[in-house]
Amino acid sequence: MNTTASQSQQHQQQSQQQNQYQHQLKAGLSYELLSFFFLLIPFAIANGIVIAKAAALPLYGGKIILFVLPVSFLFFQLWKKLLVLKLLTALLAIFAGAEAYVAYEFGGVSGSSLYSILTTSDSSESFHYLLQHAQITMLWLVLCAASTALAIYFARRSAFKPGGFVILCLLCIAGYGWYIGAMSASTYLKEKNANRYPTISEDGKEKLFGVGNLPPLLSTVKDTYPYGLPVRLWMFWREEKVMRGMEQKLSQFRFGAAATAPSAEPASKDAQETYVLVLGETARFDRWTVNGYERDTSPNLLKARQNGELVSMRDMITPRTFTMGSIPIYLSGRDIMQEGARQKSLISAFREAGFKTYFLSTQVKKSFLNNVTTLFAAEADVQQYFESDETLGLVYDDALLGPLKNILQEKPAKKLIVLHTMGSHAVYSARYPRAFEKYPVSSAGKAGAEPIDDMQATSNAYDNSIRYTDHVLGEIMQTLALLPGNAAMIYGSDHGESLPTKACKFIGHGVLNEENLRVPYFVWANQAYRQQHVTMWQNLLKNQDKASMTSANFATLLDMAGISFANFPAEHSLVREYRVRPERMVMNMQNTELDFNTAKEKAGACGMLQAKE
Repeated sequence: MNTTASQSQQHQQQSQQQNQYQHQLKAGLSYELLSFFFLLIPFAIANGIVIAKAAALPLYGGKIILFVLPVSFLFFQLWKKLLVLKLLTALLAIFAGAEAYVAYEFGGVSGSSLYSILTTSDSSESFHYLLQHAQITMLWLVLCAASTALAIYFARRSAFKPGGFVILCLLCIAGYGWYIGAMSASTYLKEKNANRYPTISEDGKEKLFGVGNLPPLLSTVKDTYPYGLPVRLWMFWREEKVMRGMEQKLSQFRFGAAATAPSAEPASKDAQETYVLVLGETARFDRWTVNGYERDTSPNLLKARQNGELVSMRDMITPRTFTMGSIPIYLSGRDIMQEGARQKSLISAFREAGFKTYFLSTQVKKSFLNNVTTLFAAEADVQQYFESDETLGLVYDDALLGPLKNILQEKPAKKLIVLHTMGSHAVYSARYPRAFEKYPVSSAGKAGAEPIDDMQATSNAYDNSIRYTDHVLGEIMQTLALLPGNAAMIYGSDHGESLPTKACKFIGHGVLNEENLRVPYFVWANQAYRQQHVTMWQNLLKNQDKASMTSANFATLLDMAGISFANFPAEHSLVREYRVRPERMVMNMQNTELDFNTAKEKAGACGMLQAKE
C-alpha cells in the first residue's frame, strides 16, 4: 500500500513538473514573442508604409515573411546577448522614423536623391528642419524608447530556447534565396521576346554611374529597412565616385563659345534674348493633335502652328529609349553611355557666350536615372528642383511656371532656361490635376457611363497627361510672347512609350520599337525672332519632314542663339541646310546597335525592331 501511495505521489510530482514545464515554456515563448514584437515596431511601421504606398502586398509580403522576419529573428537572438547590437538597433530604430517619413511623403524608400541632399546640407539646415517637425520627432523618439525598453524587459523574463525556430528561419531564408535565383534564371527563358524586361548592360552602367547589376537577392531586399539600407548606401557611394570622376574630368573643359549672330541677320549687342528648352518625359510622337492624332490633346500647339509660330519635326527619333541615356544626348549631342563624358553640355556653351543660365526641374535631383543630367544641370548659374516622386507625382509640371515668370523679370538681357519635366511618366494619372481629366479613366460614380476597361483607362490617362503638357507649353509660349526682343522655345521628349493593345500588353519604355523611338520635337519662336532670323525659320520649315535625331538639338539651339565655337557641328543644325544622314543608329539597354532606317519589326514581338539581315 505504501508502494502504491509512493508511486501515486511520484506520478503527481511528475505531472506537476510537466505542467510547470509546459507553463514555463508557454510563458517563455510568450515573453520571447512579445520582446521580438516590441523590438520590431519602429521597423514594421517603416516597412508597412512602403508596402501600403507601393500597393504591392503580395510582392512585399513574400519577402517580409520569407526573408525579413527570419533574418530579424536570428539577429534578435544575438541582440539579447550583445550590448553593441542593442545600441545599433536603437539607432536604426530612430532612423526608421526618417525612412517612414520618406515612404509616406514620396511613396518609396530613401535613395541617392535623399542621401545627396543630406550630404550637401549643412548642420544648421538639418537642425532647422528638425525644429519644424519637433512634435513628430519627439513622438517618434518616445515610441522608439518605449518599444526598446519593453523589448528588453520581456527578453530578460524569457528563458525560451529557440532551437526549432532558428532551423525554421534558416529554411525560410534558404528557400527564398533558391526561389529568387530560380526565378531570375528563368525570366528570359519564359519570355518569347527578350526585350520584354529590358536591363542595362554592365558597360553602360559603369560609364554612366558606375553601378553594375545587383545580385538577385540584394535587388529584392534593397527596398526593405534596415537590410536594404547598406545596399542603397553602397549604390550611392558608387554613383558618387563615378560622378566625381566625370566632374573632375570635365572641370577644365571649355568650348570657347561666343555669341556671333549670322552676318546676314545682325542683332543688337544688347538686345534681349530668351531661350527656353523644355525636356519632356515619356511623350509619344503620335499622341499629339498637332502631329495628326484624332483626339484633342494639344490645342495650344496646334493653334501656334496654324499661326505660323511653331514647327513640329515629323521624323525625329531618339538613339536611347530611357531617360539616363537620352537626356544627355539632348544636352550634349553625344551618347554618354557609348562614349563616356567627353564634353560639357550646351548650358556651358551658353554661359561662355554671355548668357545667364537656369535649370529648373520637377524630376528627382539625383536618382538612378538622372545622375548625368544632374551633372550637366550643375553647369547652370541657377538650379532649382521641385522634386516629384517618380511614381506618385506629388508635384505637377506647372510648378515650373511661377519660377519661370520670375526669372523672365530679372535683369540679364540674355537667358537660357532649361525645364526638365515629369511629363507623361507612369503613373500617367498622377501627372495632371483632376481638372485636366478630359478622357475618363474610370466609370465609377458616373450614372449611365459605359464601363471602361483597363486598356482604355490607361490610354485615356496617357492622353490626359499629354494634354496637360500642352497646357504647360501653352503657358510658356504665352509668357514668352509678351517679352521684348527675341524669344524661342524648344520642346523635345526623352523617349516615347509602349501602351497596351489587344496584340501586345507591354506598357513602358526602354525597348526599340516605333512607339519608343519616335519622339515629338517642337520649335516655337515669337514674331521678333522670326522676323530677324528669316532664313533660319525657313530652313526649319524645309527640314521638318526630314529624318533627324535628338542629337541635333545641341547644334540647333546653339545655332538659334547665334553661338558658335571651333569645330561647331553645323551639319547637325536644323536651322541650316540640313543633310539627312544615311544611317540613324539606335541602341537598346544592352548596347546592341542597329540602324533604324533599315531595321524591321520582329513578328509577334510588340513591334520590336531587329537589324536587317
